[in-house]
Parts: sequence; structure tokens; C-alpha cells
Amino acid sequence: MANLNSFGYLGGAVECGMMNAAVHQLANHIKVPNYNSAGLADSKIPDVQAGWEKALTVLLAAMGGFNYVHHAAGMLESMLTVAFEQYVIDDEIIGMCCKVLQGIQVDPEHLALETIDEVGPGGNFIASDHTFAHMRKEYFAGNGVADRKIRDDWEQEGSQDAAIRAREIAKSILVQEEKSYIPADVARAIRKKYNIIGET
Repeated sequence: MANLNSFGYLGGAVECGMMNAAVHQLANHIKVPNYNSAGLADSKIPDVQAGWEKALTVLLAAMGGFNYVHHAAGMLESMLTVAFEQYVIDDEIIGMCCKVLQGIQVDPEHLALETIDEVGPGGNFIASDHTFAHMRKEYFAGNGVADRKIRDDWEQEGSQDAAIRAREIAKSILVQEEKSYIPADVARAIRKKYNIIGET
């Protein structure tokens, strides 16, 4: 999408997300898969602008039903820049969008009509066995970058914003020993077949 004031690229515009959702609808209509971008930002740094641009375009992609999404993490400044902390923030955004796609479960277990009858009007649902069985798995947990503490605790821990917390998480990931997610026998077969330049 072009910025009609400068003719520069606009990846974070909400219209880009809307256009991509329309592309999926057209692809779905003619029964072909699609491949699209989401999670881009025109912001230069991991800031509030990057957050809203990424969240809206990723959510539109998720709810639009894209078959494949690329450029969804780490990208800033219309794909000219990447930031390690932005990868962490984007992981949280993408996870929340996946949670949206799960929807709200409406089945006998989640409706909990028996528990409602047991507790009754004015009762305490927090202490019910049903609440304890579900309370740790109903909400999106995330990767730790979102702050949901009370203000006093947040202030005692340095009053950090999301970008600073994400930078710390990224640093902790980067100091860990790198591990391969490809099984060793598959990696050996690939290296045997192709002339791989780089670490073994």
C-alpha cells in the first residue's frame, strides 16, 4: 500500500490489513490459498504506534482466515528495520490473536450450570471447585511481556514499559545456548544433500 503523500510504502496502515482481508475473501471465493503480510509497522521503534499497527493487521489476518502469514514478527519501519524486543512483543500480539480465534467455548463444562445452581445468588464462585479447575487455563498467559501487576508492585520493579520488558526478555533468550528444532538425522541428511555454508 502506498502513502499517497510521499509514495512510500505503508505496511502498518489499517487499510493494508483491510485490503489483505479482502484478498483472502477473494482467494477463498475462487478456492485458492493465499499468502499475505500482517504485523508490519511504519513506526521506527517498538512503541505504541508499532503496537496498534501490528495488533490490528495481525488480528485482521487471523480473523480473515489467511492460509499463510509472513513478516508478522520483528519488522519495523516498513520492513527496513527489525528489533529483538519487537519479536517478543509480536509473539504476544500473535498469541492473543490466536486466542481470539479459539473463541468462547460454549459447552456444558464451560457453561457450568450445575456450579451456578450449587453456588446460588450472591454466592462465592471463586471458591468453587469448577473455578479452581479452570482458572489457570482460561486466560492467555503470554510470554511475560505484558504487565498485569498492581501499580505498587510495578513501581517497585522499576516502572518499566513493555518495550523495556521485551528487551530484557530478548536478552535472556539471546544468552541461552542455541538449539536446533530440526532432528539431528534430518539435519545430517540436508547437509549431505546440499552444500550448506555456515556452522554445522
